[in-house]
Amino acid sequence: MNYLIVVAHSGDEILGCGGTIQKLIKSGAGVSVCVLDGKKSYGERKEEDTLPDHRMVLSSIGLKVENLWTLDTKKETVAFSSLVSFIEKCMVDNDIDSIITYHPAVGDRERRETARATQKASQLYKRNRDLRPLVALMYMEFPSATDVTLDPTVRWFSPNFYVTLSKDMLEKKEKAITLMNRKDTVTSAETIRGVAAMRGAQSGSLYSEAFESVYIRV
Repeated sequence: MNYLIVVAHSGDEILGCGGTIQKLIKSGAGVSVCVLDGKKSYGERKEEDTLPDHRMVLSSIGLKVENLWTLDTKKETVAFSSLVSFIEKCMVDNDIDSIITYHPAVGDRERRETARATQKASQLYKRNRDLRPLVALMYMEFPSATDVTLDPTVRWFSPNFYVTLSKDMLEKKEKAITLMNRKDTVTSAETIRGVAAMRGAQSGSLYSEAFESVYIRV
């Protein structure tokens, strides 16, 4: 089984499903990360430093460097069709079976556009009959889709699928987030551990990461 995690910004995949990535790799699954915004820098670090940083962080949780795909954006905005096309390329080139991305209610525009583009790309088999349908499409838990309910009319993240994590997996996730050196982050290690413990309690384990399953084909 080959998985693709689609995010807008480097490091979001660690915050959303860093433990699950470790578990998938240990199970022998293929895991690739698709980043749609390659122009952001962290704090005062130079723009060209972001890719090596991201590779180092992913390596710390066992992901191969060649499995990181970044869309090199040179403009403030990128056409929606270009985002979809890049995700589709990642899907085809990596023979992807399942996709993980943000919940559509995620707070900021770039991440919402990423969720929308991923939804569109997930239907590629309808436009190319040579491709098989995906096995699964999952929304990962992300802070601005669960703890920032600015619009009461939006249906927010509602978990129905849990991945249990060992203490070691959670600690590696916490360490990987600190390695990103993101000065603008508002999610502390205590919050990460607290959410994992809460989701663990809901699913009958010590720690878990939560997802909302759009579909799983059996």
